[in-house]
Amino acid sequence: MGNQPTNQNSLTNLIENQDLISAVKLLQSGADPNELSSKGKSCLRLALEQGNSQIYRILHQIGGEIIPPLNEETPLHYAVRQGHTKLVRMFLRNPKVFPNYKNAKNNEGKTPLHLAAMLGYSEIAALLLKYNAQADSKDLYGKTPRDIALESDYPQLNEILELLGSEELIVRTPNPGKESKENPHMRRISSKSTYFSSLVDSENNMLTLEAALKDSLIPLIPSEEVKFLEIINRGSSCVVYRGMWRGTEIAIKQFKIEYSTSVKELEKFIKEMQVLSQIRHPNLILLMGVCIDQPNLCLISELVPNCSLFQAIHKSQKPLTIENRFKIAIQITQGLAYLHSNNPPIIHRDLKPENCLLDESFNIKIADFGLARPLTRFTGEEVQTTVCIGTTRFMAPELFDKNKKKAIGIGVDIWALGCIFIEVFSGKRPWSHISSTDVNCIYYELFNKKPIPIPACIPEQVRKIILKACDYSPPNRPTSACILQELINCRNQFVQIS
Repeated sequence: MGNQPTNQNSLTNLIENQDLISAVKLLQSGADPNELSSKGKSCLRLALEQGNSQIYRILHQIGGEIIPPLNEETPLHYAVRQGHTKLVRMFLRNPKVFPNYKNAKNNEGKTPLHLAAMLGYSEIAALLLKYNAQADSKDLYGKTPRDIALESDYPQLNEILELLGSEELIVRTPNPGKESKENPHMRRISSKSTYFSSLVDSENNMLTLEAALKDSLIPLIPSEEVKFLEIINRGSSCVVYRGMWRGTEIAIKQFKIEYSTSVKELEKFIKEMQVLSQIRHPNLILLMGVCIDQPNLCLISELVPNCSLFQAIHKSQKPLTIENRFKIAIQITQGLAYLHSNNPPIIHRDLKPENCLLDESFNIKIADFGLARPLTRFTGEEVQTTVCIGTTRFMAPELFDKNKKKAIGIGVDIWALGCIFIEVFSGKRPWSHISSTDVNCIYYELFNKKPIPIPACIPEQVRKIILKACDYSPPNRPTSACILQELINCRNQFVQIS
């Protein structure tokens, strides 16, 4: 055990004051690297808590000890938990100096990557993955880092998911003949509570929801009429089930319990419900009603029984024909044109192939309106945001421009539409040359206004549409209605030529 310090120039005091030069000189003169502070902490422990990578490495190499010890986790776990990026980088870059902590597990079976995913530290997660941390490692509860991320709710969620490989298949095709064992709602649920009694914990929440329901005229569906079947998708705030209602297959989007008890979360549910209540179009998912007489609020919508567009492009054994690709692109644009033609226009804000559902006849339904918002009703104003939302590969550059605080309008959907066209017509992700573990590189490309790469295999007429849609100046981007007409013309010309 180290000695207690006796003066202000002790090693522990110098480290606490981050006087690195003086601390190194003192060590060179023979100071005890395991000296304890007045609170019983060793020099190495202080360096770890501060995230001071330089002094930590020096102390570690001359025999410094972590006192009090980290009994339940490694120093890398601690550094990740505290968000000490420099310390994390040092541990990973120097395998000959430090033990291999990257896949070590704490007392809950969680690796450092689990913690980074849980806390939303995208830069640290990217570092861990760069140095081959295991993305599929499971904790004591059988959860991977991606599972942990899906249970979280922070602005960086989509970035974390992309890092953890969520560009791979995350939506399973429903199997009508099989029910999942992990579904707690396999049997018909029955409501023993009175109307609204278990919905909210406060009268204000109840009044807010009642008023929203009255204004939107959305049908209420009693929970005893709904049968939950297998899980077909998961999100950060919800689980989506295949279900049955009055003899019809449906999709049930069941929200976390917080959406019933928290004013902030309830507002999110109401916003999505209100957006869905306003839209009626063949290429947009149809809201059939809401179920509110259970603790977990549910949106009931039509079920698209085939797959997502992402699956059709990347996972299907039957490649899409060029006719299929034009049909898909046109239908997505039709749905978007309808949204933008509302008064006020509705911005989806998270357009991507994963959110476009495809039936067996290659008809598209745009889904997941959790981020959708109408433009403000004040003349000329558009939705303002200071938070980056969406999925990195499909996000318009203005979404990253927090300093200028530009108005975020329908242009973000147009940019995303151009990105979708890249994937539809080439089979490659937008910015496909950038790995999912290096999504920060996409920020760099956007910051430097690099043209989005368009694969040479895409028809020239479509390439021109993509270039216009992905213009760095939002006012220069065409409207969805203009893009729709150009696409139809392209398809007609292409069919005639072929």
